[in-house]
Amino acid sequence: MGRRGSSSGIKSSGGSWERDATGGGTGGVRRHRHGDRVHATPSTPPSGPQVPLEFDAAGDRPADETGVPAGQGRILLGPHAVGEALRAGRRAVQVVYLSAVEKGERFRDVARLARSRGVAVRQAEPALIETLAAGRTHQGIVALAGAYPYLGLAEFEQVVAERGADVLVVALDQIQDPQNLGAVLRSCVAFGVDVVVLPEPRSASVTEAVVRASAGATELCRIARVPNLAEALRRLAAAGVEVVGLDPEGEVSLTEAGLRPPLCLVLGSEGPGLRRLTRELCHRRLRIRIAAGGVASLNVSVSAGIVLHAVRHFAPPPA
Repeated sequence: MGRRGSSSGIKSSGGSWERDATGGGTGGVRRHRHGDRVHATPSTPPSGPQVPLEFDAAGDRPADETGVPAGQGRILLGPHAVGEALRAGRRAVQVVYLSAVEKGERFRDVARLARSRGVAVRQAEPALIETLAAGRTHQGIVALAGAYPYLGLAEFEQVVAERGADVLVVALDQIQDPQNLGAVLRSCVAFGVDVVVLPEPRSASVTEAVVRASAGATELCRIARVPNLAEALRRLAAAGVEVVGLDPEGEVSLTEAGLRPPLCLVLGSEGPGLRRLTRELCHRRLRIRIAAGGVASLNVSVSAGIVLHAVRHFAPPPA
């Protein structure tokens, strides 16, 4: 297959595209009111200086009166995920709950950021925090948010067209492990990937586990979820984007590949790697050299970081 087609932009080639629709003990707390705010401080303060943390007055309610609507949002856990979602502003955050018995600068930062975005901040007893987190690590901060805002076809096309010769895309071929997906997305944000493409069938989606594994990078990443990965790769190739697959049996080494945008890097699943049709749609397949007698292969997230670093820092100058 030739390296590139026309660079006039992504064209429709008859494929089916649809936008993804998917979107205990309470601990002693002493409260006092100041104006329309409620201050909460532990009845037995921990050692060290304490700074009172302000909550919305509406949040000064026991756990059984909070009235969290079942099934009407996604849960974000911890300061990284909640903070990045608020900073990015790409998906709606309905309310942020902060533990009534934990304090610190990270709580103040999240509360300040939420209010600057017009998001309610409420104090919650540990029992409610634990219920919302369902046993997962939360560090005393939980938010209810809307469904993840995957890009639709028109938005995907627009990003590729706007970035033009500088576009960098990562396509993931049926990566199912949420930890791997989260780690790959973290590298994508670190190295300025414009769009990540996920196929809908047999692929992990953006769940709370993926958000946590990415340290909140999901909220900074543009992800297009498509029903047909092969069709997406064909469209990218027609738009002049080189499609390069990462394959242990690749014919060219990363150090010799001379990768540069416009580029789509395709990474395969943890076990089988790239599917046959995906391999056939790649203009080139490259491999990462590893030490003789070492491990047989690298984790997909490690491979993604290595290749993206090479693209961004060792790319040859434009011809």
